[in-house]
Amino acid sequence: MADRPLCRVELAFSGFNFAEYGVWVAVLVYAYERAGTTMTAAVAVAQLLPAAIVAPLAARLTDRHGGAVVLRRGYWLQAAALAATATLMAAGAPDLFVYTAAILAACAVTVTRPAQAALLPGLVASSEELTAANVLSGWVESVSVLAGPAVAGLLIALDGPGVAIGCSALCVTGSAVLVTSVRAHRRPETALASPGPRAATEPSGGLAVLRADGGLAALVALLGAQYLVIGVLDVLEVVLAVATLGLGPAGAGYLAAAFGAGGIIGSLGAVSLIGRRRLATPLIGAAVAWALLLVALGVWPSVVGALVLLTAAGSARTVFDVSGRTILQRAAPPAARGRVFGMLEGVSMLGLALGSGMVPVLVALGGTGSALIAIGLLISVVALASATRLRRVDRISTAFGRSWSSLQAEHSTVRVWEDQRFGGQPA
Repeated sequence: MADRPLCRVELAFSGFNFAEYGVWVAVLVYAYERAGTTMTAAVAVAQLLPAAIVAPLAARLTDRHGGAVVLRRGYWLQAAALAATATLMAAGAPDLFVYTAAILAACAVTVTRPAQAALLPGLVASSEELTAANVLSGWVESVSVLAGPAVAGLLIALDGPGVAIGCSALCVTGSAVLVTSVRAHRRPETALASPGPRAATEPSGGLAVLRADGGLAALVALLGAQYLVIGVLDVLEVVLAVATLGLGPAGAGYLAAAFGAGGIIGSLGAVSLIGRRRLATPLIGAAVAWALLLVALGVWPSVVGALVLLTAAGSARTVFDVSGRTILQRAAPPAARGRVFGMLEGVSMLGLALGSGMVPVLVALGGTGSALIAIGLLISVVALASATRLRRVDRISTAFGRSWSSLQAEHSTVRVWEDQRFGGQPA
């Protein structure tokens, strides 16, 4: 937080996350009030499928124009789309127009995380600082997961979903203003991202990079699988709040906020990841813990059980996400980092869409309890099945951390020698 550009990026990210999670709850509540569970799932899928297609395509712009430029433009685009959605709701426009604006906003959301993932290595000075920045991002996201849905639930109860979305548009506008002056620094480690002799032979797209490296592909698949679980939870929280627990529409925001509160606790625990050479073990352990908590929630679907277990699940999920993203950020080819994270964003949106679409089927087959048990088992099976590949890519990311430090030391040595031998002129 002492670094001004990094501070601006993280503050902007907090406004983005506050808006993202609050808007998601507001749009789902808007749909549920009109046509129930099936329409809620359909609207969720309608927002996410286009976003899953747009994410990898937009990520190419990140590698071409730089993370700072794309991050700024993405925030402005999101602010405009959210303002349009809120205006249409307030004007009583047909639902089709409202949902179209919400879909545009969801597509714009996919720009932020790949752009920030590509930008952060240019704002930090070491591998340890990169981990610390990701821990801080996880903390920011967890606080926003708590605050966004909680405030959205309050605003929905007071004056409907449109007001909640309008406030979110103002938050993202603030994010765009904060990153206006941010530029990546040209530090020694950024040479890793510079095109070199291998540039012509490196895969040109994120999918090609994943095809060439099974470990990276397994990591992206696991990180994407968490969003399938979250997609199911997003809709089930509405169903649990309204139909099972009797908390009313605003209760969906409170359940989502409990998940966010757990994320804050998990982000404090994630501080212990800073300086760790290997992150695969906490990644797999957090995935299994998250799965067991969801299974327990399926067995104990009460108000107290939902609040306690969702809080604990949010904690495990934060450790899982910070560990996985840090490994991926270290191990991905620097020249294609934006595209790799674009693929992750696309897989994440697809997972959210599939998860949301699965809810009516899962509830019809066995109720909300069975749906929670099923998704808990899913994430644990995926994590354990990919454990060997995850440990391999974790070793690669550790080697990247060593080469990063070595490159800095080598750069400093060369500069001292040049100053002594050539008076500061390059040899």
